[in-house]
Amino acid sequence: MKRGLTLLLAVSALAGLAVLAAKPAPPKSDRVGKFVGSEICDDCHGAAVQQFKAGGHGRAEKDSALVGQKIGCETCHGPASIHVEAESGSDAAGAPTKEEGRASLLVPSKLPAAEANKACLGCHKTGQQFYWKQGFHAQADVACVQCHSIHSPKDAGRVALLKQASTSELCLQCHKNKRARMARSGHMPITEGGMTCVSCHNPHGSPAPHQLKANTVNELCYKCHADKRGPFLWEHAPVRENCMSCHEPHGANNEKVLAEKRPYLCQRCHIATRHPSTLYDKPDLVSNRLFNRSCSNCHSQVHGSNHPAGKFFLR
Repeated sequence: MKRGLTLLLAVSALAGLAVLAAKPAPPKSDRVGKFVGSEICDDCHGAAVQQFKAGGHGRAEKDSALVGQKIGCETCHGPASIHVEAESGSDAAGAPTKEEGRASLLVPSKLPAAEANKACLGCHKTGQQFYWKQGFHAQADVACVQCHSIHSPKDAGRVALLKQASTSELCLQCHKNKRARMARSGHMPITEGGMTCVSCHNPHGSPAPHQLKANTVNELCYKCHADKRGPFLWEHAPVRENCMSCHEPHGANNEKVLAEKRPYLCQRCHIATRHPSTLYDKPDLVSNRLFNRSCSNCHSQVHGSNHPAGKFFLR
């Protein structure tokens, strides 16, 4: 009996949902909105208007060299005449209702990502946003308003209009695996504020892998580590191929953010050349590769050598 009652309630609930799903959406208004200017928005939305003026958009609006024409609330939210008329409280025949007035405005946070981003990409389509459509964030349907806040930014100076105090703090909300790596031993002074994620990555898209700000990983690393660039007379193949062959750029438990502790890092490739392939064949483990800098005690120029006798990166 109890089981039958539960089944009956479940069927009734499903039937109710079916009725709700079949209910037709309210017809869209055929009214055509007109631009009325941001000044009229100040009457009801004074706080939002002041926040807009204090942000990067509001400051850019005052510089004709940056913005050729006046922007404002309606640039992103669309013509507001229907909304204003509805909120005026007019009960005249044919006057728009408040629901109709609010529906006439565009609210990016309530729209699908592709539609919400159109308002931003109308202006931000060059520079760092040039490759937006090819970027990972666009392909993952990330909306601009998920990272940026026009009215309540938290970044210093309100330049980037971020939803967090720093770029890195914002990025790590989603990229939690990178947060874990940085908690080990950071290669870059990100936690101290010396660098941010955008020092290396362009979140708005890039033709390079991982949305890097350079064509390759090595080219990016060489911007700071110029001494490792070369060219060298004797080149170490994995080094020239990719710095990440040996290093974990977001952090590691090993010195110099190495992917593994030496000598085990070197033994991933050098397992049977010039030296015994293992360090564990003697009971006392006596080896010059088990103290200090391990293999690089001798092979100190592991990134490359210009010495005529530097074939094995000894000098």
